[in-house]
Order: sequence, then C-alpha cells, then structure tokens
Amino acid sequence: MDPLSRLVTLLDPRGRMELRCLFGASFAAPHDALGPWRAPFHVVLRGECELWLPEGDRTIALRPGSLLVLPRGAAHTLRTSRAGAGARVRTQPGALVDLKTNVRTPEQADIEILCGEFEFRGRRRSALLEALPEALVVEFAERPEFGWLQGLLRMMAHEIAHQEAGAAAIVAELSGAVFTLAVRAHLETQPGQAGVLGLMANERLAPALAAMLQSPEQPWTVESLAARCHLSRAAFARLFARHAGAGPLELLTSLRMELASRLLALGERDTAAIGEAVGYRSEAAFNRAFARHAGTTPGRYRRGERAASTAG
Repeated sequence: MDPLSRLVTLLDPRGRMELRCLFGASFAAPHDALGPWRAPFHVVLRGECELWLPEGDRTIALRPGSLLVLPRGAAHTLRTSRAGAGARVRTQPGALVDLKTNVRTPEQADIEILCGEFEFRGRRRSALLEALPEALVVEFAERPEFGWLQGLLRMMAHEIAHQEAGAAAIVAELSGAVFTLAVRAHLETQPGQAGVLGLMANERLAPALAAMLQSPEQPWTVESLAARCHLSRAAFARLFARHAGAGPLELLTSLRMELASRLLALGERDTAAIGEAVGYRSEAAFNRAFARHAGTTPGRYRRGERAASTAG
C-alpha cells in the first residue's frame, strides 16, 4: 500500500453530502466552525462566488470546477463578492440532501453548489491533517489531468439532482473517496509541501516515510532510516526536519500512535498485542507513550470508541 493510502486508512474519513445550494446573484450563507475532526467541503458546479474565512479575514475566489475542503473545520461564509443582502436564504428538506436556496424555482439560480462534510472519528492527532493547509482548493475543471475527479463530482451532482434508484448509496460511497482525491490533487499541484506531504513529495526522503508506514513495528533508528534514503545520518536528519517540521523519531512515534488508535478502535487485539504491532516490546512502555500522545490511556480510549460507535 502506498504512503498516502496508508495515511488515509489511519485517518479513516467518513464522507457525506448534505446540501444542494441554488442561489441567485446575491447571497451570503454563513457556516459555524465544526471542530477539529469534522471537515466541510464545497463543490461549485455553476456560477462564481467566494469563501470568506473570518479568522484572518481571508477570501478565496471560487468558480465552476472548484472543490474546497476545510480540513480543520474553520468557520466560514459562502457569498457573492458584492455580498449584498439578497433574497432570504431558506432550507427545504429533501429525500437525499436538503436544498438551500434564495430563489423561487431552480431555473432562476445563477449559482449551484454541493456541500458536504468529512468526519474523522476518534482522532487525537493526525499527521496527514496536520500537513494540510487551512483551506485546500482544487480547480478541477480547467485541468485535464483531473478529469477523474470532475467525472466523480459530476456523477454525484447527477444522482442528487435526479434521485433515481440507488442514488443515496451511490452518493454516500463516492463522498468518502472525494477526500483522498482532493489530497492527491493537492499533493500533485502544490509545491513546498510540509509534514508527511513534504516527505512524500521529496524523492530522497520518501523511502523513509514508506518504511515507517509499512513496518512501524521495526526498531527504526535515525541511522537505519538514513540508510534507506542513501544519506548520511547528519544530512538525513537535517533534510528530514526541514521538510517534515519534526525529527524522524518524533514522526515515527506519531505514526505509531495513529496506528495504535486505529487498532484500539477496531477492538480486535488486546493492548499488549497492539503495543507490539507498533514497536513496543513492553505493554507498560506502550501505555505511557499512548497516554502522552492521546491524553488518555489505551483502555479508556477503546471504551470511548465503543461508546461512540454504539451511540452512532
């Protein structure tokens, strides 16, 4: 399994589409902050608007073929650039997704947007989320290499608009794939990546990240990881810290604890076996490392995940 696939598997995103928005030429639709483990996304299918992030007073122009993801769930407002009051925005319940609109009929709409959310249940930290920007934007319509993403999103829009048999199941399955596709597009098009994305983008350092993810139980050292990259220990440590923003063993511990969180949530192994699977020969040493990472013991974490799963 490639590094991005492994990181996404650790994060275990659950996607869902929630709204189809049809707006006239002037509108403003505010969205509250969702918290660190819920990430809204918006797909602009028709018309132009902007997204305003009140923290930092930042605006991002959106046009047909824009996919925007807010990985850390920041508060934001979708609006027209002139941001006039416009007609009152109302929400109408729907069989598949709700409709948010300020026009009387769909034919009057100038702007069409699909809105959804990714949820990352049971997280304490995520190396992948920490590497992503506050706002991830993919302009898929103007890039032929993103035809696969455009086709998937257009298929979702078709299913939502026509609501034929099986539409709900199709939209639910496709929504989960959008996160991975958005991250892959971001990785392919944005230079100067940080964190684990910076390591993946660097041909000299990528073997070290792949080794950590493929065999986290191995007793990796800075020297052994440097050897994977055919670099001296000193050169590897400097280059790694510059691109990852952390030392090799610090990142290794974080990745091990992410895997441990996933295994605890699955509930198929006892704590000692999970500790061994992520490189700890002593259950006590694993318990201490996990508590430092997650702020709770493995047992309490597992019980919390079971309670959340039952409630969900």
